[in-house]
Amino acid sequence: MQKKILKDLLNVVKGITPPDCVVRNGRIVNVFTNAIEENLLIVIKHGFIASIEKDGGGSPYGDAPVIDAEGLYLCPGFIDSHTHIDSMYSFHALVPYAVKGGTTTIITEMGIVGDATGIEGAEVFIDSTKGYPVRCYFVAPAHTPPLPELEGALGISFKEFSRLLKREDFVGIGEAYWMRALDGDDRFLKQAGLAMSLNKRLDGHAAGARGKRLVEYALTGITSCHESVNVDEAVEKLRYGIYVMIREGFVRKELPELARLKDHDVDKRRILLVSDTFDPGMLCEEGYLDSVVRNAIRYGFAPIDAIKMASINPADYYGLRHLGAIAPLRYADILFLKNLEDISIEKAMVNGEMVLEGKRFLKEIKPYEFPLSMRQTITAAKCVEEDFKVKADPKHREIRVIEVANETITRETRHRPSVKDGYIEKDLENDIIPVAVINRKNSRQRGNGFIKGTGIKKGAISTTIVWDTGNILVTGSSEKDMELAVNRIIDIQGGIVITSGGEIIYELAMPVFGTLSGESMEYLRDKVKDLDIAIRIIGTSFSKPFLNIQTIPFTGLPFLRISDKGLADIKTRKLVPLFIR
Repeated sequence: MQKKILKDLLNVVKGITPPDCVVRNGRIVNVFTNAIEENLLIVIKHGFIASIEKDGGGSPYGDAPVIDAEGLYLCPGFIDSHTHIDSMYSFHALVPYAVKGGTTTIITEMGIVGDATGIEGAEVFIDSTKGYPVRCYFVAPAHTPPLPELEGALGISFKEFSRLLKREDFVGIGEAYWMRALDGDDRFLKQAGLAMSLNKRLDGHAAGARGKRLVEYALTGITSCHESVNVDEAVEKLRYGIYVMIREGFVRKELPELARLKDHDVDKRRILLVSDTFDPGMLCEEGYLDSVVRNAIRYGFAPIDAIKMASINPADYYGLRHLGAIAPLRYADILFLKNLEDISIEKAMVNGEMVLEGKRFLKEIKPYEFPLSMRQTITAAKCVEEDFKVKADPKHREIRVIEVANETITRETRHRPSVKDGYIEKDLENDIIPVAVINRKNSRQRGNGFIKGTGIKKGAISTTIVWDTGNILVTGSSEKDMELAVNRIIDIQGGIVITSGGEIIYELAMPVFGTLSGESMEYLRDKVKDLDIAIRIIGTSFSKPFLNIQTIPFTGLPFLRISDKGLADIKTRKLVPLFIR
């Protein structure tokens, strides 16, 4: 905080310096007293609230512009305290939709960019969020990649990580997988020690950690978790002082279950509402955090409690002193609401400037120009059909197969395949097809295997939108279609490609880092809808096909996965052979 700004704010209240504007006739939602306050003036200078004081009528601040709230409710701008905006859309495309959805501050993970393009890409990603009417803070990626012994990625060194974490716009460490922490992983423990010495947060990923394992996890410094799927898990975390993030977004929607926390005698200040990512369709058609707060109210939380879970609670959690409330020395990020039940946003102010009125975004957004080096990050050589065929082993006929259990979990099953011309045959009747992950820098570093449960019977899909490495995933019923899909992905420098019968039937280029598109949100919304159609054409049975596909190589969840180094048993944290000996 600059001395001049503080002096000017004081001088505004003393009547020496004029404010930039005054807001009157609003019903202020006070997140500290749980009260709705009326007949008050909000006095604004340099984007900050200088004063909140009795409105005696007239013009106490002379010719300062007056914004008439016309009886609307005024609440602080929402803070999405856990999301991932390093894949799919660029920040400049997100900004208008964030504001329309009441979200004026975003705290994002950046593990995919860190894995895929290292510190150079990470710093470009950070820079791409600056200068827009939505604030962006970051959490430094704890695991790049999550399990380096099992998967390849460019990643970020500890020295580079330290440089990021010491920045003012970094509020903590990104989600740290509990298995790594409990292993006593030196990399993570060094990161955790640094975060605690800097008084920064350590966001967790405690899916499946209960009892003693959760206690051990808490001992590593973890301060939050967004992976609770039932009330018992959430209450246990709260008992150990771990903040509970309720996820309600593209990956999962946990409010229907976790809203039951309203009936428990717990400190609701330690509950946050988060998106964990909204896809383009949701942003265009549902809104953003306004829809999450609305759902929280619909599931039984009191309106002020729901608003606090998306404003002052995350601000306090991350130590964002100037956010989360309508109060002196807070940023003038204000939502003008028609009512508190529907969270219907009529206007929005960011930094004391009106940026939304009548659902219309008022600011001109200049797209960020990404450097050419960040549009040419995939250097793997082209593949051939034979790269996706696996030679049979006459001594060991039974193989491990990745079986899709649900939208994000896989498990190991076993299969005795047919052999033709010395190669393992796919088994379309039993839904077993080839799958491979190719290192984005080196196509000779490739893991081959088989997967069951995709439903794909007439084509292939390849993508670089995978958790967390950004490597190239491909699976399909035809090795020729797999070859075509992978090679097209390399040509367009990342994204999603679907092939069938030797033809490309769908593609979505994401050349920035190999994970982001530079296109508009409406374009991406339509392309995602087209993706759902195209992926059904090749026969997939997935309930959420895009989510299912991108999580196949993800080593942060159980059980059997595939990486560019081969099959990985997540429980034992070891690479395992395809053939069972």
